[in-house]
Amino acid sequence: MNTIAIVYYSLEGHTKYLAKQLAERLGADLFQIRPKRTYPTKGFPKFFCAGRDASLKWNVALQKPLPELTSYTTVLLCTPVWAETTSAPMYSFLKQTDLSSKQLFFIATCSGGSAKRCFERMQKASKGASILGEERFVHPSGETVERDETQIASICSLVKEV
Repeated sequence: MNTIAIVYYSLEGHTKYLAKQLAERLGADLFQIRPKRTYPTKGFPKFFCAGRDASLKWNVALQKPLPELTSYTTVLLCTPVWAETTSAPMYSFLKQTDLSSKQLFFIATCSGGSAKRCFERMQKASKGASILGEERFVHPSGETVERDETQIASICSLVKEV
């Protein structure tokens, strides 16, 4: 039985790409979070809606069923950074899910800049879970494999040791 799960939300595909890479290397089960209402993917509406929801900590409705994580000991949580913090769908998932008995690793994808507030919010919403680490990636894709290899290998090594 697999003890590692990867839960991710992805708007543009960068986070999904990274989550799939990690799942393949770790042999982990992969779960995607989907909001009931999709976000715009272009222009001002994308930045306004996503930034507003993340900044205001809006609890967005998520499609059911949510991932059932009872049998997993280690969970990697992957999210894009919105308005310098955790995406609203991932934050909503964290608020609805008891991860207190899990070992967590936080992964954030962004276009640059800091992910510090994103990781702080994830940790606070994780309600006492053990945090193994955190890692930030800048727009991971098939074109950035060489650049991202060291980070991916480091995460896999750490998670496999647990």
